[in-house]
Amino acid sequence: MKLETENLILYPLTKSLIQQILNDEVMDYSTKEWLTEDNRTLLTWMYEELYAFIPPKIGFTSWIFIEKLTNQVIGDGGYKGNPDTRGQIEIGYEIIESKRQKGYATEAIEALLEWTLTQDEVKSIIAKCHYKNIPSQSLLDKLGFKLIGEEDEMDLYQIKLEENSFLSISKYVMTGIITACIIIPIAKVVKHIKKSK
Repeated sequence: MKLETENLILYPLTKSLIQQILNDEVMDYSTKEWLTEDNRTLLTWMYEELYAFIPPKIGFTSWIFIEKLTNQVIGDGGYKGNPDTRGQIEIGYEIIESKRQKGYATEAIEALLEWTLTQDEVKSIIAKCHYKNIPSQSLLDKLGFKLIGEEDEMDLYQIKLEENSFLSISKYVMTGIITACIIIPIAKVVKHIKKSK
């Protein structure tokens, strides 16, 4: 599974991909600048703890962001586990310093939100942002999140999918696209079977 934007390709961090990254077995793109000690520690925890005991559904964990131009991992982000009983999930992201201020965070988060619209169990998304992090606040505002409170020096934002008109429209569009993508190949297969009889 992957998501693609104008400048980025996003892959979910599955257990097998994490293992490849930790073992330096990834050949298709560079992880050099992104794979800091902190990220290596986080990936190790995900591999040894998260996926071993409470494996999230694919997509409801972190994704890596690959810049098409350089074939380099320039950040990561995504969701912090499966939706809770209220259908709520938390989103977060990080872009490496050398690739900030290029609109990549917006591209990546928009792609993740569009993917979320195909997941019926998700009703709302929250995001936490340090109260001094103006760029992230602006991004969340632009994407339709609303400030709903504070928590440990972090501003707490939320977007309710059914109440957001842009996302509600997008949901129908995305569902239509996905349905079309499924129906067309099936129709071709059925046609081929009839011809072969």
